[in-house]
Amino acid sequence: MAASTFGIEEEYFLTDLASRCVAQHGVEAFAISSRRALGQRVTREMFAAQFEVVTPVLNSLDEARDCLGQARTTMADLASEFGCGILAAGTHPLGQWRSVQATNMARYRAIFDDYRIVASRSVLAGLHVHVGVPEGVDRIRLMNRLTPWLPLLLGLSASSPFWDGRPCGLMSYRQAVCDEWPRMGIPDHFRDDAEYQRYLKVMTDTDCIGSAVNLWWNIRPSLRFPTLELRIADACPRLDDALCIAGLFRAMLGHALDAPHHGWFDDPLTRILTLENRWRAKRRGLRGLFIEPHSQSTLPFAAWLDEVLACIGEQIAPDERWVMAHARKLARVGGSAENQLITYRRARSGGADHRAALFDVVDRLMQQTALQDVRQIA
Repeated sequence: MAASTFGIEEEYFLTDLASRCVAQHGVEAFAISSRRALGQRVTREMFAAQFEVVTPVLNSLDEARDCLGQARTTMADLASEFGCGILAAGTHPLGQWRSVQATNMARYRAIFDDYRIVASRSVLAGLHVHVGVPEGVDRIRLMNRLTPWLPLLLGLSASSPFWDGRPCGLMSYRQAVCDEWPRMGIPDHFRDDAEYQRYLKVMTDTDCIGSAVNLWWNIRPSLRFPTLELRIADACPRLDDALCIAGLFRAMLGHALDAPHHGWFDDPLTRILTLENRWRAKRRGLRGLFIEPHSQSTLPFAAWLDEVLACIGEQIAPDERWVMAHARKLARVGGSAENQLITYRRARSGGADHRAALFDVVDRLMQQTALQDVRQIA
């Protein structure tokens, strides 16, 4: 299969440099400046100090690196003019959801009115990847093939070990908050697009949802584009991690298009096992044992990753094979969530109090997001 076009959306928190908290001041001025600099590529999210950068349609990870790298440095430079920085992570280590201001837009006012405290608690940032699907391909059957691998991508991207200003014991608390919403998490099981369309008609006819936009699953067929959209990944402070996730998802989709169809993809038990693996990735990230969905036996994350990379490797262009080495490196030494906890514990063992240690975590995340020269994973 020829490499599919793709697009990436990543979210950032505007962060006050003095308090290290989600910014309360200068937000609207920053929004105007960033829109002037980046145009339609930057959009507002549910919370006033939350911004999303959207790439154009891309053909390579090099294009993605140039586009997102330029956007990150531009936004970081603009933020500094207002005493702020930008931070990409599934949750903000000093995020206090009770005090974070909502975005005053009709679309978001309707969401907050409908979902109440569930919406208010969702001070979260994600990484979304769209990959093009050829015309005539049933996207639901394709989604069934990809869903069992989603916990791998969650484990690699997990970056939300803090909630409400304290370590929470999970590597991706963002996904725990997502579970408070209806129609999030692992998709319901549909045999094909026709069955999915019947479900969608019932949901819209009974006013459960306005459209398919209100289906916020970890993977979904896009309403606006001929793509499948990955939504399970936490926002990644390190750009290489985000590009790795995008490259792997693109390769997974290519493999799913080309490989023979096996019955276990459509087995409802596979979805149940995927739910268990998602919990394990949410709780332990890259550590612990996972259930390989075909054999239904347990494997360490790194071993399961190796099996999947062996399947999808041919779908990755020679000049992008670095994503496989990068994924293995993350599995070996740890991703962002572990890195944040190490930073926090190191500061505490050095005598810092709890808040000062969190300052260290926030500073490191802002440096990584802005592509500043900080120590990368070993």
